[in-house]
Amino acid sequence: MKKSSISQSEAARRAGVSRAAIQKHLASGRIVSDGKRVDVASFEEWLAERADMQPDLQPQVQPRLQVADEVAPINELRPDLIPDDARQQIEAGMAPYSTKEAIRIEKNYAALSRKLDYDLKAGTVVESAKVVEAVREEYARVRTKLLAMAAEKAPSLHRCKTVAEVQDRLTTLVTRVLEELTADGDPATG
Repeated sequence: MKKSSISQSEAARRAGVSRAAIQKHLASGRIVSDGKRVDVASFEEWLAERADMQPDLQPQVQPRLQVADEVAPINELRPDLIPDDARQQIEAGMAPYSTKEAIRIEKNYAALSRKLDYDLKAGTVVESAKVVEAVREEYARVRTKLLAMAAEKAPSLHRCKTVAEVQDRLTTLVTRVLEELTADGDPATG
C-alpha cells in the first residue's frame, strides 16, 4: 500500500507556518518525510500535538482568494462563498467540519475581521471605490490639460515655418504640461 504524502509547501500552508519551519521539523524528526515530500500521517500527528500544546494558537493560514461580485457586510452569511464540498455536506444534513475545526475557522475569521478594521482605521488599506474615484479625477485633470494644449498653442504653431519648429514648440508644451501635472500631484510641492 502506497503511503500518502504532500509537498513541503502544502504542509506549511496547512499548518500556517513557513516552509523553513516545516524543514526544521523534518530535520529534527518530528515530521517524517519521503525525500522531499512530507508523510501525511506523521504531519497530521505533529499538527495535532502542536494544537494540543498550544490550544489558543491561531495559525496564520491564508484562505484561498475568492472574488465576490459584491462585498457583503461582515456579519451577513454568504452561501456563495461556502466551498462546494462543505455545501454538499450541509445539504446532506452532515456537519462539514469538526467542532474544533469550526471553532478555529471562526476565531481566524474574527481575527482577520479585526485586522481589516484596524487596517482601515490606520489607513494601510483603502476601499477600492475611493481608489477608482481618485484615479478618475486624476485622468479628468490630465484630459483637461491635454485638450487645452491645442487651443493654447494653435496660433503660435500656425506661424511656424518648419516641421522642426513645430516639433520643438510641441515638445516644450507637452513637457511643461506634464511637469505641471506632476507638481500638482506631489504633496511636497502643493
